[in-house]
Amino acid sequence: MNLTSEMQRYQKIQKLAYQAVTEARAQLKVGMTEIEAARIVDEFFLSKGHDLFFHRAFAWFGDRTAFKGFKRPEETLDLGQAFMPSEKKLEANMPVILDVAPSVDGHAVDIGYSFYFGENQAHQDARVLLKKFRALILNLAQERRPISFIYQAVENLINQNGFKNCHDLYPLGVLGHRIGKLPFLGLPKLNLRRFAPQSYAYLAKQSLFGSTVMKANETRPLSQGLWAIEPHFGNEYFGVKFEEILVVERYRVYWLDENLPHITEV
Repeated sequence: MNLTSEMQRYQKIQKLAYQAVTEARAQLKVGMTEIEAARIVDEFFLSKGHDLFFHRAFAWFGDRTAFKGFKRPEETLDLGQAFMPSEKKLEANMPVILDVAPSVDGHAVDIGYSFYFGENQAHQDARVLLKKFRALILNLAQERRPISFIYQAVENLINQNGFKNCHDLYPLGVLGHRIGKLPFLGLPKLNLRRFAPQSYAYLAKQSLFGSTVMKANETRPLSQGLWAIEPHFGNEYFGVKFEEILVVERYRVYWLDENLPHITEV
């Protein structure tokens, strides 16, 4: 597929983000905390001079990959402290999710990567299942189905395979959200609950022109632009997800890259 120079730029940044999380995976050790794992991912970008993030890295270990005991941030007084990287320590044979959204020259992407720190066939089978979700979402988006229709189809596939929906616990219960060029690059690059001020400004600006998130009750189809899609499901022991960019154009809809770890590793 021929990509425009702008899409090639986003593809390159997305590959860089996946390089960060796969290299972090290779550095994980028993006893390391989620905080330390997230720091490794963040420092990958900082070492390359990229100090702006749509959001800094999140790391979840063990049953926290399934958001066990979590609530939506807007439903808690602490604004979702459970989602923040914690002091939970990595043990042998633990599931892991790393999630980061770097920005390069204002161009932001958002990715998520699931793996097992050891071997587990049930977890591997769930990772294989992610391909079905990926194909389903693409097909329905290409048919210009409403977001609510896509959301429910994903929910049905989760239930059919004996898992529970985890992305319903993200802020506003979203399956995905808009991503793209961040504004106000001259502002300080602060870390506000792991998000930058530019990120909040981007979402506010986008909301003026239509839906910015994939909520269960959103009746419009995906608008033109870049969407970070993140189906996330699990059971009481582990959760799995992917997150990558879906490109919605006037005449075509496609995944930005077909050579990513959740495709090639399973």
